[in-house]
Amino acid sequence: MEADGQIAEKLLYCFVKVSIPMLNRSDNPDILACPFCKSQIDKPREIENGFGDTFTGGKCACGAIYIFDRSGHNLGEAYVDGLAYACDGDWDKAWGLIPDEDYEVRELSYDSMRNRFSRSQRKLTATFLFVLIKNAVA
Repeated sequence: MEADGQIAEKLLYCFVKVSIPMLNRSDNPDILACPFCKSQIDKPREIENGFGDTFTGGKCACGAIYIFDRSGHNLGEAYVDGLAYACDGDWDKAWGLIPDEDYEVRELSYDSMRNRFSRSQRKLTATFLFVLIKNAVA
């Protein structure tokens, strides 16, 4: 009986070893990482947008900014706040930017139960919006 348990344990070990590749920092699903550089991001914080309102977000070491929309209802507002934040509060510059030419955007659904980004494309779910201004514009 004990031999069967040891065989099952060895089979399970072999299955796990073959089926699950080693996870490095950028592949670890338990670490929230920037989609542009794969670095771990800090917990979002409250940021003032210059008009007395605040939004939740942060800045990655690579220069990308991120905005967290808890509800998924305010992505348009998050997008505008993100562009202005990425342009250091210069709203004129932000409004003059051209998508894909001057900046890149990545929208990631957030699974708060597991504290990770998910591949779910459900509407109205917590979302992180990442914006990276391209070098020529910055």
